[in-house]
Amino acid sequence: MQTLNKEQLIPCHRMPVLRRDDRQKTASESVKLLQERLQKFGFSSLKADGFFGKKTEDVVKEFQERGNDHDPTVVVDGIVGPVTWQALGMCIIISDR
Repeated sequence: MQTLNKEQLIPCHRMPVLRRDDRQKTASESVKLLQERLQKFGFSSLKADGFFGKKTEDVVKEFQERGNDHDPTVVVDGIVGPVTWQALGMCIIISDR
């Protein structure tokens, strides 16, 4: 799996928070990016169609469960926020410390 180098990573707080939306009418590039990234983590049955439905939510939860085994800050809620984006290797969390 290709990992992004530090120069390619953006701060996680700039990444969109994604969650299931049954009212979504058009595909989202952010959701498609998420789905493609999850495929690289072995979730090959997930279709990268840009819609965040039940299947995507279930896969996100499974990914979060796996991540929670190693990092307790990963919450299993099906919502893709800064910690989940970081676990996917898509951004970097910048602390004020």
